[in-house]
Amino acid sequence: MAVSGEVELDTVADDWQFALDAAARALDVSARAFSGDELHLRRRRLAHERAETEHDLAALAQRIGIPHRPWLSPFPLQPSRLGLDDSTRACVVDLDGVLTDSGALHAAVWGQVLDDFLLRLTEQTGWQFIPFDRVGDYAAYVDGRPRLEGIRLFLRSRGIRLSHEDEDELARHKSNVLARRLSERGVTALPGARLYLEAAGRARLRRAVVSSSTRTLPMLELAGLATLVEARVDADQIARAGLRSRPAPDLLLRACELLGVEPHEAVSLTHSAEGVAAAHAAGVRVVGVNADARERERLLACGAERAVGRLAELLDRLVVAAAA
Repeated sequence: MAVSGEVELDTVADDWQFALDAAARALDVSARAFSGDELHLRRRRLAHERAETEHDLAALAQRIGIPHRPWLSPFPLQPSRLGLDDSTRACVVDLDGVLTDSGALHAAVWGQVLDDFLLRLTEQTGWQFIPFDRVGDYAAYVDGRPRLEGIRLFLRSRGIRLSHEDEDELARHKSNVLARRLSERGVTALPGARLYLEAAGRARLRRAVVSSSTRTLPMLELAGLATLVEARVDADQIARAGLRSRPAPDLLLRACELLGVEPHEAVSLTHSAEGVAAAHAAGVRVVGVNADARERERLLACGAERAVGRLAELLDRLVVAAAA
């Protein structure tokens, strides 16, 4: 669970970055008002203040028990330092597979719940048991969709139709198993995910997370990322607003609305072909992020502007060095 101290420290680090960047810009604008030596001295003082501030923020984080060391960029960050066009004002990021390892957890939980159901059905009907494929079936029917929609699509692929009550019971069972597994193993941020979100904040980019899960916020909190996003489009938003699943553009358009940006000012960082299609339909630029090389090729074939294995690969090496 994110604590208020962590929320405040993330905000304070951003505010210091903006203040120091403003001071640097002021020096650049007023350069002619100073002699060369005076301008050099003032810039040295500003660099020293930046280093001292970063040291003080790190000491404060250690004192109040926050595990993530705050950092400041030694220069103003532009979106191009994050591998994005400089006209970008917002990032809309997939939770599963881009920010956290929650996709594997979801697939495992779906496998457990649906295999149990299929085994019981096999005993009743004598049908051959064909287990839920944690890779193929998950990607085709479940990934990125609300629970009930995923259940219906998967079962109909097997020629199975249930009453609404039975579908609801399966969905509740999946939710309960997921909650139990979360308490047992948690969710982990993928390498570089926190750094990228921090850098996006330092570059004044708005940040939203997209997920069909009912437990998006708890998973962000467990991964230590909840304080680094301004908006979420999750199962609650999907249900309340009647949003269609990707490849429809609804989730991305809602994220842009929540962030207060136009679609052409945003970029989608997505792990799936459906996410790429949704971005094109929404008029949002799109970058693919997937650890699987074959999936990266698929994302490019579907129209992603570029594809990387993880978010940190998009960062300028000077940004990575500044945060090291």
